[in-house]
Formats: sequence, structure tokens, C-alpha cells
Amino acid sequence: MPATVVDAVRSPFPCACRCFERLSLDERTAGIEALYRFDDAMRGWGQTVIWDLAAPALWALQKELGDVKWVAVRESGCIHARLLGFCVHELIHAMNGDPTLPNYGTPTGLPYGVPEAVAPADEAAYLHPFNQHEARAWVGLDAVAYTLFQIEWDLFPARDVGTYGLAGGNALVPVPPGYRQVPHYDSEHHARRYQALANNLQEEARHWFTPEKLAEITERFEAAEAIGRASRPLPFPSAREVARIKPKQPGRNDLCICGSMRKWKQCCGAQVVP
Repeated sequence: MPATVVDAVRSPFPCACRCFERLSLDERTAGIEALYRFDDAMRGWGQTVIWDLAAPALWALQKELGDVKWVAVRESGCIHARLLGFCVHELIHAMNGDPTLPNYGTPTGLPYGVPEAVAPADEAAYLHPFNQHEARAWVGLDAVAYTLFQIEWDLFPARDVGTYGLAGGNALVPVPPGYRQVPHYDSEHHARRYQALANNLQEEARHWFTPEKLAEITERFEAAEAIGRASRPLPFPSAREVARIKPKQPGRNDLCICGSMRKWKQCCGAQVVP
């Protein structure tokens, strides 16, 4: 059985953000409550949230499987900055598409490929709306987290650089059957060009979060949340009591907190001096 939100919040691990020490009990409680509400909303949209430490591997599998309605959100041990940031990132993605569809209606071959039917001359135009959606999910974390959950500390998405498919470079990434690879700029091989294009996307994305748009996001989220809450299989434990649980190192046979899908003893745990 995949991990649930309760499994995730009851197994906090030490993180570089030092969330447990840095945030107050009230703040940690608010973070747990936000994760509960996200889980309810996704259930309300018919999505299954997978809370295991396996997001990168599950995303790769999702691209192979195609139309599956799951959302993998956890790839590190951090609860209040990375995991919550990942969830708000996904929530913004949902609001840029149809949250009841697999991957919110975005083809799973994106952003580094296009359907074979798209002409090469049209690749950049085809990818642009999806790049816009990624940019909004990148820059909108703080605004949406505060609007929905009154969270004021810094949140971080899963990665440190936005994942945009910027046609024109020479980087290539494997794509599913039925798609054609798009040569693109990436942050590793074309760092300056990539960052300049990314900055343009992100500046445009900031203007999307108007008071009216944030009110719309709130209305849609709360409607889905109500449906998900009514169909919740079990009550959630007290967020305040869960927020008191101190982080601890994973067990030797647990999944590593870096998201590698390897056991702790075979990955980061092998570097820990007993």
C-alpha cells in the first residue's frame, strides 16, 4: 500500500532546513493542517496522492503508464519546507489545468517533447503555455500558501531550478512513444541562456496572481476540499500532536530520505558514522 499523508507527517526526518527547530509549534501545526487539506482537495478531484519518498521514480513511471490519476509529492525528508512546497506547487499546476484529469490534462511527454503531429516550426509555440504553467507553479508558492493556509515561512519546490522546455538548444531528454524529442536549452549545458529565458517566464507568471485569481483559487480549492473531506476514509490525527513528533533518522531498511528509492543503509545512511 502506498504511504498516506498520515504516514508522511508521522515520520519526520532531519532536514537541512531545520524545520523542527526553526518553526514554532503553532507554525508546524499549520503546516500539518495544510498537508491534510491538500490531501482532501486532491481526493475531491479524484486524484490519489502518493506520499512515499519516491517522487522522481514515480514520475518516470507515470510517463510510461500515461493516464493515471496520481500525484507523487515527496522526494526528501523535509516536511514543512520541501514537502509542503511540493504540494503547493502541484496545487498551482492543478489550477492551471483540469484537476480532475490525469496530470491535470497536460500530456505526460512534456515539457521536453511534443506530439508527432506538431510541426517542428510550431514546437516553441506548443510548449509555451505549459512553460507558463510551470513558471506559475514556481513563483506562486508564497502567495498561494499564504492565501489558503496563512503560511508565512519560505517554501521550496522539489528542485532548485524551474523545469522548462525551452526550444532552441541542443539538449535532449527521452520522451514516451508518440512524442518527438525537442532540442532545448537546459540549466546544465546552457546555464546563462536558460536562466535569461526562465526569468522572462517567471516575471510574466508573477502578474498572474492577482487578487481575483487568488480568490478563484481559494473557491475552487475549498470546493474540492469539502468533497474530499466527506469521502476521507479515516479521521486525521490531531495536527498539533503530530507536529510535536521530533525528527529521527530512518531505519536501516527504510527508503533513503534523499528520494533515491534505495534503502537508507545502502545510500545516505552508509555515510553516517555510527
